[in-house]
Amino acid sequence: MSSTNHKYDILSKTSSLKGTRIFINEDLIPEDQAELRKEVQKVNEARKEGKWAIIKNRKVVIRDKNQKDNNK
Repeated sequence: MSSTNHKYDILSKTSSLKGTRIFINEDLIPEDQAELRKEVQKVNEARKEGKWAIIKNRKVVIRDKNQKDNNK
């Protein structure tokens, strides 16, 4: 990509590919891939405990399912 902004612009539009068999993921270096795997494990563990969990901007966000988002 010619710039980081261009890359994130493309990645932000990937939701329009839902329902197709096409997907686009960010290309990560091996160290970042390992870190992302750890974050995914945290999310999966939290979900098994019945919590709401996602990865947003490479950070894990975990809340109780009945807790409201105060950032909106």
